[in-house]
Amino acid sequence: MVRISHTVALAPVPRPWLVDALGTLTDLAESTTAEDGRVLLPDGRQVPDVRPAGGRHLRPGAAYESTEKAADTVRITVEEWRRTRAVRLAFTGSGPDGDLTGRAALFAPDRPDRVELSGRAVLRSVPSPLSRFDADAELSCADWWKAADRGGSVRRPPLRARLTCGVARAEVAAVPRPGRDHGGWDVTVTVRLRGRGPLRPLVSLALHLTRRPLAREVAKALDDTARDWNAQVPQLTALGPGELHRKLLTEP
Repeated sequence: MVRISHTVALAPVPRPWLVDALGTLTDLAESTTAEDGRVLLPDGRQVPDVRPAGGRHLRPGAAYESTEKAADTVRITVEEWRRTRAVRLAFTGSGPDGDLTGRAALFAPDRPDRVELSGRAVLRSVPSPLSRFDADAELSCADWWKAADRGGSVRRPPLRARLTCGVARAEVAAVPRPGRDHGGWDVTVTVRLRGRGPLRPLVSLALHLTRRPLAREVAKALDDTARDWNAQVPQLTALGPGELHRKLLTEP
């Protein structure tokens, strides 16, 4: 197994802001209607590139489709929509590059408790051992803000993910703590890479031999992500609920 750790400084997302933002998004979604093959905003404008594909609007079984560039088709199906309990969605995507299936769940949207994601991708024009990916991730909201804002200890990393591909597996964990500057977050990301299956010894050896370039690539990817986050997130968190609602309506 190869273990790589890297810490990045991130602009914070205040939990009260997140609660208000999710409430705004949910309110807006619940104010839409589906009729005549269109999804309509409260003012009668059509939500672009989205069309109903069956079921009662925002009820279990309701489906929606979107096609981009006349090639990539995405279908989202509502499995549960209860603000006090959970919003669960299933999704599929298909295009020239491959197929994607998965599920997403937000528990207690009005007081976000936990987020779960899982999915599988099959890529075309890629050798078979590398063409199938399985991934899952979980975020414990309470543990994240406990550690990020107050520096509290948590039993396990608040954000965990796992990616399996052919003969290798990656496990990712992220633990935040209060940043040293201006109330930001310092987030330490740990990646564990290991081989799997009959070729596990060979893959493990290859991972050990390439550990240094792998560590550089992981650090670069995390630094690039942090740079994008820090450029965009403060602009969002500066918006109050009313401003966010107006922005969503003007840029649906």
